[in-house]
Amino acid sequence: MKLSSKMGGKAMKPELFIDEHRSNLPTIRIASVTLENFKSVKHGEVILNCGRKFIPYGTQADILGLYGQNGSGKTALIEAISILKYLLSGQRVPDSYADCIDITADYAILTFVFDFQYPHRDEYPTNNDVRKVVYSFKLARAEKSEDEQDELQQVFADSRFNRFLPTDLYRVKIFDEVLKSSGTVCGKKTILKPFLDTSVPGSYIEPKTKAKYLVGSLDAQKRVTLGVNKSLAEVQSRSFVFMSEMISFFRANSNYSPYYQMLAELRVWGKYYLIVVDSKSTSSSSLNIGLPVFLGDEPFVIPVTKSFPAPEEVYEELQKYFNSISLVLTQIVPGLNVGIKDYGQTLLSDGEEGRLIGLIANRHGVELPLRAESDGVIKLIATLYCLVSAYSQQSTTVAYDEFDASIFEYLLGEILQVIQDSGKGQFIFTSHNMRPLEVLSKDYIWFTTTDPNNRYTRLAGLGESNNLRRVYYREIAMQDHYDNLYSETKRNMIISAMRKAGGIFNAEA
Repeated sequence: MKLSSKMGGKAMKPELFIDEHRSNLPTIRIASVTLENFKSVKHGEVILNCGRKFIPYGTQADILGLYGQNGSGKTALIEAISILKYLLSGQRVPDSYADCIDITADYAILTFVFDFQYPHRDEYPTNNDVRKVVYSFKLARAEKSEDEQDELQQVFADSRFNRFLPTDLYRVKIFDEVLKSSGTVCGKKTILKPFLDTSVPGSYIEPKTKAKYLVGSLDAQKRVTLGVNKSLAEVQSRSFVFMSEMISFFRANSNYSPYYQMLAELRVWGKYYLIVVDSKSTSSSSLNIGLPVFLGDEPFVIPVTKSFPAPEEVYEELQKYFNSISLVLTQIVPGLNVGIKDYGQTLLSDGEEGRLIGLIANRHGVELPLRAESDGVIKLIATLYCLVSAYSQQSTTVAYDEFDASIFEYLLGEILQVIQDSGKGQFIFTSHNMRPLEVLSKDYIWFTTTDPNNRYTRLAGLGESNNLRRVYYREIAMQDHYDNLYSETKRNMIISAMRKAGGIFNAEA
């Protein structure tokens, strides 16, 4: 378990930045996401509000809600952002994401456009700079070596059936990473051009004119280092560009160039300010067993059904964490707050002294174990840290899949409206609940389509008085203007299928 020295995701390795730069870091937001050959998406682009118009530094929240029928590409967007977080953080992309690559394609391509806005301060060269940074990469399935496969737990006794479990046999390979930038760099206007390109055969980093600002003059030893790191990144399913070894290499050889600074800024933003909740990253924990807590540089799970030992510093951090969460929780669920119960000192597995603690809920002054609460309340508590971060920190981006699960419809609308009206950060979510269509600005809502080659769209030409929920329902039913929002389902065909399925069940019984 790793904990940051500061709450709110502001911890960072001090060697990445000089002191002046650390106090002048930009606000970073995702401006657009493009998916190609990724899950059910042959091609799809989502442009967030900050990607369509200029939003001045720190003036308003940026929200994107994605709607559509099952299997139409909503989760694909969140999982793409999850992969982005792994790569920017220098972490291994889990093998399970090999499933996300279209089985008919050799590789998928993900492209992210970022909005960079630097503070208005006169004493630093980046004062008032506004930049666009584009990061694209390819990902493919790479078959594991025999040694790696020998270590796998075989699910079926007959090994022939294990070939249907691609996450057991394949890992993710990341390659052809390209970064481009445009805008103002230290006050000078620049056009969109690559400053780091790893896609050129036979070369580690292109273009040469920019490479010198990242690696200096290449000698034999540097070439060996680059080759070793690139091979290591490939077999470990990591980003060659953002792996810790390369960030350190750039730091030592770049003479602290603006290109290094942008890489370091993205690295810190991805690790500490980008929070992703998707089915793959949370599938290892069931909410009635463990509570995902976003504290420090990665989420971890706190047991809900039993007490657990924790180091002294973890105990103190968790106290602060749940005290802050309770401030909001009691406003959403009147009379309810959550906290830590201290059962006394205990010995940890490493022989150090710690605390035996557990989670408790307090309703109108009555304490009871948190496990006695509903799954909806437990998920709400886990979600609140994400929401508080997106509300209060302008550089925080939260991407949340199925945000509406277990949350009361009216409450869902209230939470999103609060973020829209007075929040500072960026919140991206998918949902089946239609309530947000009634309370959010039309600028914040996108829909999936039935066309895999143009998977995402907005409803254009709507007036301020249009109720987006009613318009969407009408388009699904009548298909007046959009004939690709929904694959038609007919009630009589559903009834017929239900009867046939019921007949099979009854026959077997």
